[in-house]
Amino acid sequence: MIFGRHELYLYFETRAYSLHYEKFADGTVNPLLTTLDFPDNWLPIKLSQILRVSSGKSLKRTQLTEDGNVPVYGAHGIMGSYSEGFIEKGTLLIGRVGFYAGSIMRTKEFSWVTDNSLIVSSSSVVNSNFLELSLKHLNLGSLTSQTAQPVISGQKIYSQIIFLPPVNEQTKIVDSYNELISKVNTIEKEQEQLQQLATQLKQKVLDVAMQGKLVPQDPNDEPASVLLEKIRAEKQRLYEEGKIKKKDLVETEIVKDGDNAYYQKLPKSWEITALNNIAKIINGDRGKNYPSKNKLHDTGDIPFISAVNLEDGTVSDKNLKYLDDDQYEKLNNGKLIFNDIAYCIRGSLGKSGRFPFEKGAIASSLVIIRSYDKSSVGQDFIHNYLNSSIAFNEIKKYDNGTAQPNLAAADLGKFKFNFPSLAEQKRISKSILQIDSAIQKIFQ
Repeated sequence: MIFGRHELYLYFETRAYSLHYEKFADGTVNPLLTTLDFPDNWLPIKLSQILRVSSGKSLKRTQLTEDGNVPVYGAHGIMGSYSEGFIEKGTLLIGRVGFYAGSIMRTKEFSWVTDNSLIVSSSSVVNSNFLELSLKHLNLGSLTSQTAQPVISGQKIYSQIIFLPPVNEQTKIVDSYNELISKVNTIEKEQEQLQQLATQLKQKVLDVAMQGKLVPQDPNDEPASVLLEKIRAEKQRLYEEGKIKKKDLVETEIVKDGDNAYYQKLPKSWEITALNNIAKIINGDRGKNYPSKNKLHDTGDIPFISAVNLEDGTVSDKNLKYLDDDQYEKLNNGKLIFNDIAYCIRGSLGKSGRFPFEKGAIASSLVIIRSYDKSSVGQDFIHNYLNSSIAFNEIKKYDNGTAQPNLAAADLGKFKFNFPSLAEQKRISKSILQIDSAIQKIFQ
């Protein structure tokens, strides 16, 4: 039977200065209590002495309705709605089965609770909010049965011990906790806003850079028009050596749009061309030699890159999968070399990263972007361009996905690419690194 107000007060009174006694009121013993240090008026109480749990009522998923006005709680919060309810607003619940068994919830309004949750009723001398904090602290999920379908029973809950202060102190603790949580939430929100501001600042720097406004213009720099001629000559050499195909020599004409004023504002020494005129865009091998997930390895020397590995502008070594030598040699396309840009064209469009390893290969959701002539257009500048709003606006123009975002490699090649002299490219990349570092320090 749950202690009433009078019985629990008597219990506090008789035990006020005997915290380290080993025996509970029901005669059971917990030898660990002697090592714990709580105020003398905090008493060790088994949950069976202050609460009871009962199962909710069965309700099939087919009975849930879209137009019901009563929320239905399962093992982890609201799972739908129904036309009837039986549990009052503010009732404590404990998830009973499944992955979320042991989770603590509270109904936000008059509700129906399924038998996937346990309904908590407690003594009136226990502050309900204090009890909620105590139950969360106990981590009841660790008490679930180790079966295919985890389940937590009332008996396991009842055997747990909490230390209970007087009711007025419970109220003060809850008030202090709520005040602190409010401050923490405010700090986290402010940190999130600062991070968003940092991201916006970095984006603005990139956008200004791609308009030729980040660093001073130097009239002695070799104009980008000369670089285009050098790239054409380099592509011809690569073709004659059999390293690129004849179709790669055909230049893509940029499509003029209504925003010509923007391009007229670029410095005179800059050029506007299509991305695939200055960089080779390489698809992954999508033929019979493409490795299935179950044939990839957890360790190795040849990383197999997917979109999940692209993180903070590089290829992260976390969660990498690997090819063996035989798998790698069989691939006809999609082979990475150091400093290539891996770029996502399916799903997370525009996500990209520099490849920091000697060799590797890409998944079918990625392409490789590799400058034809790095002495004319550097990989640093290309990568900065790909992260700018200019490139992301091009993505919006060419995204042809329905179920998921999708960008054809051929359309990626049509992206308008504006670039300056090599010297200015280097000044821009250096300046971006310095500004990013300063922003990072400010917003840490």
